[in-house]
Amino acid sequence: MKKFSSILKSVALGLLLATLAFMFLVRVVTIDEDLAGATFFVLWPILSFGLWRVIRRREVSSEAATAPSKPKLRSASGKRLLITALLAIVLAVILAFIINADVVGIALIPFWIALYYGWPMLSRRLPFLDFDKAPAPAPKRPLWLRILRGTLASVGAVLLAFVCMSSLVIVPISLCEHRAQKVAKSIHIGMTVQEVLDTAKDCDVFHAGSDFPYDEKADGDNIPTIFLSWRRDGTYRTYDLAAHQDISLTESEAVVRLHAKLHDGYKWHFSYTYTNVTPMHVSFSVIFGPDGRVAEVTPVHGWD
Repeated sequence: MKKFSSILKSVALGLLLATLAFMFLVRVVTIDEDLAGATFFVLWPILSFGLWRVIRRREVSSEAATAPSKPKLRSASGKRLLITALLAIVLAVILAFIINADVVGIALIPFWIALYYGWPMLSRRLPFLDFDKAPAPAPKRPLWLRILRGTLASVGAVLLAFVCMSSLVIVPISLCEHRAQKVAKSIHIGMTVQEVLDTAKDCDVFHAGSDFPYDEKADGDNIPTIFLSWRRDGTYRTYDLAAHQDISLTESEAVVRLHAKLHDGYKWHFSYTYTNVTPMHVSFSVIFGPDGRVAEVTPVHGWD
């Protein structure tokens, strides 16, 4: 009965953690839901099995404590679980800044699992990292020193909680700014529309407009503005007002549609926007002159 209970508990906890990971991937990292779903079904059994081993080890350890003739097994450390989780988050964020924001969700859980199960091997070379080792009994300290240590520990815990809560806002915005800066720096004065589309693909919302004069009361299909979204298969999607549905375009077809909607000989504006879990968005614009070449790239800025 105990074994069945531990299996049920580990499956439930694994489901909870896998669900949280899925929500993090979709809401924070904003990766494709199909990839996040596949990650969920991979993580659930892995996490459930790992948690089952931890729970069973604790149960065996508690049973062994009542039998002095049997050697006492090491128990899983909550401190190790917390510290490896924080380290995994830091490593995943660093990797995201180096490579791409999508790496956060993909690397976080593998980093956490690798750090957690690899910690005992690391602690053999660095004994101060062995949190499972029972500490030696410390001599009783004076009352004032205990009060001071308790106060400092409380202040440290509050500061740590504040930093963790702030990072939930700062990290997504910083990743958006990093993505926007990387794309903005790849666009140079004098580039053509085709060259800009080839270079700048990584954005969440792409909007293009021009200074072509039009009648505001005219049909919406004549307004010189268009939204395009780049897909990972190399195509673009846009909403066709005439057909009243989304249509898929190749890159060359997207360029043709841009020329048809915005009209040559006028100033064009490409707006790149990056969204995240916070209300703050990050944007920059590319301005084309009447000759069809980039005349200006505006600075990256945030807005909500």
